[in-house]
Amino acid sequence: MTLALIGDGTVHLGPGTFMWIALTHFLIDPGQDNQSILESLIKSPGYQHDYASPYSPDGGDKAQAAGIHGPWKVDAIHPSLFEPSTAEAAKAEIDAWANDQDWTDPEFSQPADAIQRLGTIYSILGSGPVLKLRNPPREDEHDYGFVTGSLGFHEFIVIDRTLRILHVIVASDD
Repeated sequence: MTLALIGDGTVHLGPGTFMWIALTHFLIDPGQDNQSILESLIKSPGYQHDYASPYSPDGGDKAQAAGIHGPWKVDAIHPSLFEPSTAEAAKAEIDAWANDQDWTDPEFSQPADAIQRLGTIYSILGSGPVLKLRNPPREDEHDYGFVTGSLGFHEFIVIDRTLRILHVIVASDD
């Protein structure tokens, strides 16, 4: 079984940072356990995205990155790589990633409008249990996996059983 993709979007951070947070939303059966939901997610075409190419959630005329998720081959990702987390821990990790980089300009900080856009992400984090992907090892990267995530690849799953939605939140760069 796979999950139906019901929405997606991207929150871009400060100009010149090439940093973004990608959101994908999937319909779930709230009666399934987390393991089953994660197995279905990983098999879903909407989860297979390299984050380096344009994303076409409906397939459109663009080829999807079949067999790839982020920098890795999708077969390297399995439910046991997702560990329980909290909205607070995810927010702290995203904040640190967004703000605590080794910037060329040591005075740089994300602009106010970028920080404001992060509020959307933070509200989603509070909508259900949070799981964090433990990134697979480097040897599981696909041929061009190195182009995504030079500043980090942070993936969180939020399972909102009330609204029957699973949210995938990926904070990274290209």
